[in-house]
Amino acid sequence: MLLLVMGAGGFGMEAIWVAEEMNRNLSDKNKFKILGYIDDYPEKKGKIFYGYSVLGLPEQIAQELKGEIYFHCAIGDNKSRENVANRLAGFGWRPITLIHPSALMGREVSIGDGSYIGAGAVVAPRAKIGNHVLINCSAGIGHDSVLEDFAQVCPGARVNGMCTVKKYAFIGSNASLHPGITVGTAATVGANSQVIRSVRPNTTVIGVPAKTFGKSC
Repeated sequence: MLLLVMGAGGFGMEAIWVAEEMNRNLSDKNKFKILGYIDDYPEKKGKIFYGYSVLGLPEQIAQELKGEIYFHCAIGDNKSRENVANRLAGFGWRPITLIHPSALMGREVSIGDGSYIGAGAVVAPRAKIGNHVLINCSAGIGHDSVLEDFAQVCPGARVNGMCTVKKYAFIGSNASLHPGITVGTAATVGANSQVIRSVRPNTTVIGVPAKTFGKSC
């Protein structure tokens, strides 16, 4: 499979890392052939990040490459990731989900297209993960939880059982959600916060216990 990584930055390097680790466990015919990065900053073209070159702007590469192309959109901002992923899909490219081999996955888990599950993450039974969701290193997703499209759970965060993390929501590093909590659309939970009540859409909560700080950006 020909794979392009969108975004020549920190997250892009992590996506390459996971793809390489996945290749260790795949048969030769199923391995990723990692072509390199595409990026919207033309000044990055030709530069090397984590051993791979920045090939150029997506529109330029779409004209040059033919055949079945897969991509992973390694952009951290949730809404920007949606916009760019839709753009790349418009070229006929297909989003690929990357799951580090050290991640632990329960049975009856569903995972959408283009999502990312980092090293040491745990996704418990019957969790539902949407499209282009980011679950970073050592994060935990409890049983029967739902993470909607373009949500993000940062390293070490804990989403306990039967929680719902709505579209574009952001759970900061080492934050924890009590069982059954809903984090509303585009809401933000600050790092190290403990959430004991559901979070309204487009708001930011911070602290232990978490309290509303203001509107999300």
